Amino acid sequence: MGDITLFGLPISLGTMVYQALIFTVLVFILKKLVFKKLVGVMDSRKQHIENQLQLTEQYKQEAEKNLELSAEVLNQARKDAREIMKHSEYEAKLIISDAKFQAKEIVKEAKEELFRSRSFMHKDSKGA
Repeated sequence: MGDITLFGLPISLGTMVYQALIFTVLVFILKKLVFKKLVGVMDSRKQHIENQLQLTEQYKQEAEKNLELSAEVLNQARKDAREIMKHSEYEAKLIISDAKFQAKEIVKEAKEELFRSRSFMHKDSKGA
């Protein structure tokens, strides 16, 4: 029944109609049962990936913000350290200056004491 030859191949029209009908029923069944679930799974996966991308962008922005904050804190700490060093050097110079002044005073007092004791001994030796 209706066998034809196309490019040298025998084609049965009955078999071709039967296969087209089976294929149409199969597509209809797949559309009703599988494709909706498959599209639903793919949509949920797409939504999950979009959420993950948004979270990644948010974390990236937070990391950049924290990096800037860390740099500011580090710069402030360096500035504070320089100020402390300057203040410490100034304090050290004051302490050294004061120590030198006190040492000069002690030496001066010692010389005066020595001079008085020599004068006293000199008077004492003349009086005896």
